[in-house]
Amino acid sequence: MTRPNSPLIRQLLFALTLTLSAVSFAAGNQRIISADSGSTELLVAFGLQDQLIAIDVTSTQPDTDNPLPSIGYHRNLSAEGIMSMNPDILIGSNHMGPDHVIKQLKQSPVKLIQLPVAHTTEQLNQNIHTLAQQLGQPHLGNSLIEENKKTLQQLQAQSLQQENAVFLLSMDSKLRMAGRKTGGGALIALTGAQNLADYDNYRSISVEALVAMQPSIILVSTRDPQDGIRKFLDSNPLLKHTPAGQHGKIYAVDGRTIVSGGLSVSALAEAKRLSDKAQASASLADAKHQE
Repeated sequence: MTRPNSPLIRQLLFALTLTLSAVSFAAGNQRIISADSGSTELLVAFGLQDQLIAIDVTSTQPDTDNPLPSIGYHRNLSAEGIMSMNPDILIGSNHMGPDHVIKQLKQSPVKLIQLPVAHTTEQLNQNIHTLAQQLGQPHLGNSLIEENKKTLQQLQAQSLQQENAVFLLSMDSKLRMAGRKTGGGALIALTGAQNLADYDNYRSISVEALVAMQPSIILVSTRDPQDGIRKFLDSNPLLKHTPAGQHGKIYAVDGRTIVSGGLSVSALAEAKRLSDKAQASASLADAKHQE
């Protein structure tokens, strides 16, 4: 007779645990916490928002019946707070912290999934693939990646490669311009335009320096698409004298599409919208020139 604590019994119990976990994944019974706005957006794009039980403060609330509780800022997490919600999975970026909390979470029963910040569409698609695989639903990732490829093909077909662009954050009457390895820089790259910032990260810049750069497109991050640009130009009237200002190519960007310093799925749609607007402005200018 096989004893209850024999190696064979332990192996069978372990195999049963793995099987039940796989069934749970397939049945969609996971309790998920997202500690990153990009992860939250991917889960919503997968149609898994009903499995979310909490999100971080950078995430947009999914369209659910009740607002989800917040776990705070993703760089300042609390292991106790997270564990008290009894999650099965915690998803976030490699910027999650602090380190001692991440170490605690790795030693807990919670499945921890950390995705690199996506500064390129290749990394974004890799994150989609990885997350879908980790959730046991690879078909969701494949479908989303195919949608992304179609949008990228449309962007490449109407590339703004002749445009010189800047991406700005306007905070407390100060301007910060996006360089490489930023969400803003990645958004410019999606449109095919040339980023006039020749550095990494964000740097403060004066209005006078911006005018001297003569950008033909200015992108401004705002959550007020209706009046955001008007207010921005009222505060920075000199920018009306740039090529972008003179040709009506100062555009509001939905700041929610720039997640945790990187690209999101919605950033592709936002880049397509901006590219369409720039193409329409160029066509209108050509028509007026020919009159």
